[in-house]
Amino acid sequence: MRKGDVQTLRRLNRRAILNQLRRGPLSRADLARATGLAKSAVSRLVEELLQEGLLEEGPAAPSPLGRPPTLLRLKPRARMALGAEVGVEGTVLVALDWQGQVAWSKEWAHAPEEDLHARIQRLLLEVRPHLQDALGLGITLPGVVAGRRLLLAPNLGWREVDLSPHLAALPLPVALENDAKASALSEVFLHGEQNLAYVVLSTGLGVGVVAEGRLLRGATGAFGEVGHWLGEGVSPCRCGRRGCLEVALGLETLVKRYRALGGTASTLEGLLAGARAGEEAALLALRQLGEALGRFLANLAVAYDPARVVVGGRVAELFPFLEASLRASLQAHAFLEAHRRLPVAPSVYGHLAPAVGGASLFLARFFELGGLWAEGPRRNGGEGYAEVAFGDRYGLGA
Repeated sequence: MRKGDVQTLRRLNRRAILNQLRRGPLSRADLARATGLAKSAVSRLVEELLQEGLLEEGPAAPSPLGRPPTLLRLKPRARMALGAEVGVEGTVLVALDWQGQVAWSKEWAHAPEEDLHARIQRLLLEVRPHLQDALGLGITLPGVVAGRRLLLAPNLGWREVDLSPHLAALPLPVALENDAKASALSEVFLHGEQNLAYVVLSTGLGVGVVAEGRLLRGATGAFGEVGHWLGEGVSPCRCGRRGCLEVALGLETLVKRYRALGGTASTLEGLLAGARAGEEAALLALRQLGEALGRFLANLAVAYDPARVVVGGRVAELFPFLEASLRASLQAHAFLEAHRRLPVAPSVYGHLAPAVGGASLFLARFFELGGLWAEGPRRNGGEGYAEVAFGDRYGLGA
């Protein structure tokens, strides 16, 4: 067996152990049975993982016979990743641990016209105190992302932007992704979803689609830019065309509709406060949005046939007020009987979901590599584990 094969096998075996423990505490004997590995191999690898601080031993499991086995579990917050959503009107930064728990979050607003360099500089300032504990920083953007390039972000007015110069000052590995796609990937990593549509609705509208466990990207990375499907409307869109779907469904339009119905607040927060207080105009505007989203999801189901839909972005916080009309509209317009019962739920992370998705890019990779994270040369004169290191400081590689 070649040396590279030994390294690969070690990584795969560690990954098998870590993935089993993600489901809950197990003993060494349980791990051997679940993974099919020899008990000696499990003991050796578990000892490695304990020494690296990835696992911890807990109380013994109840046993009717003999000595009760000691349980192993993933050590809480043993590894963390940072995720940032660089949005139209603000940035959200989170730290996510490898069990999917948000350790902390921070948000700040900025003017929509603020340029990318200024936004990255502020992000760098906020990230610096947390570099030591982070595997990397995943940045999500509301547009078409291809490698280090942002091809188009209509709501920010950015086209064909090479982000490499802006990222050079960030002293940790960085990954870039579209906000909806990163959010969809986080559902795969955190919940094992195999067929999913993740809808992000805030200023714009986008969808990340997972089919049979794989994220769909398209030839240019524009797969899921459903906000720019053309409808029958004539209102101008920031992309330069007229009648795009996100103009009708976007939350800016929601606030305008609410004002036209007699609402007095001028912001989404004010509208939400009105809905919580039972204001008729706010409740009616949200009910109308729910009906429109139900029709949209009926079309989405025909196009992508997901097993489940998760709704994220700012609209996740509005979901309790539009859920009933959304479900009624979906049932009325569904193409297949199965689509009438399509599960639809808000993201458990609410508006933090795109930033959580960014952090998940690194955490998913960490598990994929069996916890062997960019290791240096090994003892005994080995050449190291190049296959588990990042290809460069900006991307996740293959």
